Amino acid sequence: MSEIIDVIINVDTDNLMKAYPNPSTNPSAPTAVGHNFAYMIAPTAYVKSGQATGDLSLSADVGDTIRWRMNSMSGNTSYSADLMNLQRFSGSQVTSAVEGRLSEPQTPIPEGALGNILLPPTYICTPQYDFYLSADVVTSGTENYNVSFAVLYYHSGSLNTLGYFVWDPTITAS
Repeated sequence: MSEIIDVIINVDTDNLMKAYPNPSTNPSAPTAVGHNFAYMIAPTAYVKSGQATGDLSLSADVGDTIRWRMNSMSGNTSYSADLMNLQRFSGSQVTSAVEGRLSEPQTPIPEGALGNILLPPTYICTPQYDFYLSADVVTSGTENYNVSFAVLYYHSGSLNTLGYFVWDPTITAS
């Protein structure tokens, strides 16, 4: 039976920008970074090793779909971490071509005005944008891939790209 494997990537953008104050501004030549700035989380049943690290290794079956989403540690409220692409750099071509997807699901949010919310909150559903990258597992093997992403900063009505980055986790399919 085919499964959807959701991978959440949280990026420590604050410390990343401190460690790399002059990153590449060219999306075709992103700055390679260590694995200590990203934390990838997936359902335990699909994790081969590296849960909640930048070295997540997934175990998937042919026919499964993998979806990657990214946030900054602040929930994209100060610095924003945004997925750009995933590309195989070694090993077998385990997945289909990666595609960007944007949907608008109904999502529960706390009801009330901006600012303090009374606890426990009550919830209402409202449409929220959901952007992710998706690929199907099409054959068995091990695929090492690069995750490229941008760090953006919104201030005073202006959205600025601070830099482009890349690092390399693994997918193993059986």
